[in-house]
Amino acid sequence: DFPIGQNWCGYSYPPFFLALIAPFTFLPLWLLDWFWLVLNLILLFRIFKLITDFLDVKTDFNEKQTRLWIALTLLFAVRFILYNYDMSQSNIVLLWGSLESLFLIHRGRWFLGSLILATVISVKLIPLVFIPYLMYRNHWKSALATVGFVLFLNVAPSVYYGFDAYFSELKTWREVVNFTTPEFTVFQNQSEESIHSLSAFVPAFLNGEIFRYNIRRNIVDMNYQEIGLALNLFRLLFILLSLLFLRTLPFKKIENKQQIFFEISYLFLAAILIFPHQQKHGFVMLLPAMSYVLYFILKQKNLEQNLKSATSLKFNDMSPFLKKIIGLMVAVWLLTTASTDGIVGRNLFDLGQYFKLITWGTMLLMIPLSMCRVRF
Repeated sequence: DFPIGQNWCGYSYPPFFLALIAPFTFLPLWLLDWFWLVLNLILLFRIFKLITDFLDVKTDFNEKQTRLWIALTLLFAVRFILYNYDMSQSNIVLLWGSLESLFLIHRGRWFLGSLILATVISVKLIPLVFIPYLMYRNHWKSALATVGFVLFLNVAPSVYYGFDAYFSELKTWREVVNFTTPEFTVFQNQSEESIHSLSAFVPAFLNGEIFRYNIRRNIVDMNYQEIGLALNLFRLLFILLSLLFLRTLPFKKIENKQQIFFEISYLFLAAILIFPHQQKHGFVMLLPAMSYVLYFILKQKNLEQNLKSATSLKFNDMSPFLKKIIGLMVAVWLLTTASTDGIVGRNLFDLGQYFKLITWGTMLLMIPLSMCRVRF
């Protein structure tokens, strides 16, 4: 039966996802967990294949360079990948579904692409950012089809479970994920420091009510109403910054796959900051931006090496521009990945959580990403 009115330990997925997995609940829990982890592993391979196709990596790199690019990308994203495996989260599925759908839509297969995008939106709301992006890029048919599929997928289970019970649960879910509730605006850090989106970052530094480790982190001390306003202004800032990465006029399709990937890499980054209650496993959404910047570094290194007719290009011989990007990426890695307890120990890990180092690293990643725009 559909589990209406029961406590599901903070379960905040839409009722569609619960209806989707309900037919598998007769299987043993260990088998379901194993199946989910294998599925995520397969999708992770597919994610790298999609990124390779978006960037035309095989055209720019030889086999050795391609392996290096993959290894570096994994080095940057491994922390967040492992969190998804450890906690059996759905973010790898969301990442795959978003990339797969956008790649299909770019190839003209709008029906299947829209259906996949609608499915992952119905699992978790983060890919919702790609509907306005499709509109901006003049893929109106795909955008409208995605909206239609989302509505269908979220209504169809009511035929089986009953309209009253299903829509009651749907209403409850909407209340749980309401962005305007105090839980998602000022109280994200009350019980712990594991949240790293703007909904936790902004109150952490604009209010001194939470005081841990005998270290004060707040810059100013705002009241709750002021924090709510500041949080929305920060969210608006990251939305407006998307125009910096899109640049071209709206309602204009683009054909260059690298430019498309450059743009959606930022949208993944912005979405994980804008949406509330994003824990560490959600930051696997940084993988596209990380892979793009690392691709650019290796490609730029090849170009500089060819210009200097050198068999190898050492760091000291690189251009100041490339050195800056590499330096910024090292800082990003230290803040996002190296701050895990497996590297720095539990005490420094706790301090990193307290000062939201993952969020700082995510925002810092925007700088090398913006510097790595390929001249299309």
